[in-house]
Amino acid sequence: MKQTRIMLESFAGIPLPGWDVLTPSYQLRHFGKSENIFTVGEWQPYVYVVRSGIVKLTYLSESGEEWIKSFISEGDFFACPNVLITGLTTDYFATAVDACDIEQVDYAAINQLTEQYPVWQRAIRQLLAQHIVRKEQRERELLTMAPEARYQSFLKTYPTIAARIQLRDVAHYLGVTPEALSRIRKRIASD
Repeated sequence: MKQTRIMLESFAGIPLPGWDVLTPSYQLRHFGKSENIFTVGEWQPYVYVVRSGIVKLTYLSESGEEWIKSFISEGDFFACPNVLITGLTTDYFATAVDACDIEQVDYAAINQLTEQYPVWQRAIRQLLAQHIVRKEQRERELLTMAPEARYQSFLKTYPTIAARIQLRDVAHYLGVTPEALSRIRKRIASD
């Protein structure tokens, strides 16, 4: 539970009590390249923290086209709010881009700790605040920026990820075709 603890205690600003409550629900899981962590329609009441590797979170359009909503790398987390908040099922895919080790913790156990300890509430509030800011930035970029500016923002925001993923995935994240991304990259290189 090393990475989960590092992440949550950094959000709390101090060591957190009660880790023994999480131990029974904790799993360290390994996923091979391109393996699904979860798919659409599943009930996954967990918070996932990436220990190693990269995960992509993906929607499929009605025509089966892939749209990448985000990439999650080492030390970062993901969860499906549809499941945690509303009790519904997942509405996107979580897939290992490369081999991944992922810490999985049952959200109910985390919630139990937030009921017992105010410092856990602070940690989760900070975690959610980071998630909200990240989502707002992504929404703003998609709605207000040209593809070239979105690509430059991607390179700035995810410098370590950009070199480790396929250009096709970058294009699907930016909402452009791989061919359009190739043209964008050529324009940037010639500037």
